[in-house]
Amino acid sequence: MLKPDTYMLRFGELALKGKNQKLFVDDLIRIIKPRIKKIDGRVEKGHKRLLLHTDASPEDVREAMSTVFGIVGISPIWRTKADMAAIKEVAWTLLEPYKDSGKTFAIRAKRGVKNMPLTSPEIQRQVADHVLGNGLDLPVDLKHADLPLHISLDVKGAWLHLETWKCLGGLPVRPRDRMGLLISGGIDSPVAGNLMQKRGAWLTGIYFHTPPYTVEAAKDKVIELAEVLARYQNKLNLFVVNFTEVMQTIRAECAPAATVVLSRRMMMRAASRIMDRVRGKALITGECLGQVASQTIENIGVIEEGVPYPVLRPLISMDKREIITLSERMGAYDISIRPAQDCCALFSPKDPLTKARVSDMHEQEARLDIDGLIGRALDLTEIIELYPPCKDPALSE
Repeated sequence: MLKPDTYMLRFGELALKGKNQKLFVDDLIRIIKPRIKKIDGRVEKGHKRLLLHTDASPEDVREAMSTVFGIVGISPIWRTKADMAAIKEVAWTLLEPYKDSGKTFAIRAKRGVKNMPLTSPEIQRQVADHVLGNGLDLPVDLKHADLPLHISLDVKGAWLHLETWKCLGGLPVRPRDRMGLLISGGIDSPVAGNLMQKRGAWLTGIYFHTPPYTVEAAKDKVIELAEVLARYQNKLNLFVVNFTEVMQTIRAECAPAATVVLSRRMMMRAASRIMDRVRGKALITGECLGQVASQTIENIGVIEEGVPYPVLRPLISMDKREIITLSERMGAYDISIRPAQDCCALFSPKDPLTKARVSDMHEQEARLDIDGLIGRALDLTEIIELYPPCKDPALSE
């Protein structure tokens, strides 16, 4: 069977971006280039689409594009001359493997220029007659065909495609939209980050580590989860913030029931400082309303009080089963469920506050040297640079 050497990368939302479309398309190309380098690919801009030229196998193309947001579908294309004999030959080659499958088929032709000798319906009839005459024993369904064979003709020749692979959709991730993801070793936060990548967010990971209370295995687990997220962008920086002194001081100086809310407020302050440093635009958390004590509506409001950045919570209305399904789909679930306690679990009180008040938190925080604690934690921060397997340093950011 003939192997395609061109693939149509189909836009979804990008086609609606108007005057800003070029910026988004350039972002998309920037993400694609490192991924197609290993398959010796080349991208060509087209009208509301990109064309990927490569001699790699369809399986390799599909794998290379599997972590690219901004594309809704990929169609392998077979090119030939714009004459009926050549078109019929390619059409039969594409449909012959399905001749006894029982599927329905349709021929759909479209002419890019109207001065060709045959009309689109005439092309469709001639190609259908040819494949049926050759032994394609399949019923025709013009509206909902299982095998819709598309034929496009223009001055350069004819383009045929039979299938379109479904892709991730969304918007391409872009460095100008940097956002900080408060990531732990659990199921929720990596999913939240991936959902925001689908909306174009370029993630910076922020993990709060409390040695020796949390073992290195907990940190290694977070790094692996961040590596999963790095597959969707060309580089991901993970800030590992040493939060031991902060947690020890809160536990020693403040009311035990307030520990969770106070620690979250301190995390938000530290994360905001990191966003100042990287010129970020927002913070992302894996919070889901009512899932645990810190995620009541009252506590959520108190935790984000005074945060100078928007706090995005893409999981806020989801139940655990929905989140697990997304975690499995992105390849993070098996990592997330490995046992390794994080600082939140270790320092959580037996009876945490579920309806915190801002005034009470201010009273508790008056006992703390907030700026000193945050400053020292950030001074001890380790920055880990993570890249996808296709990483090309020249194209990283």
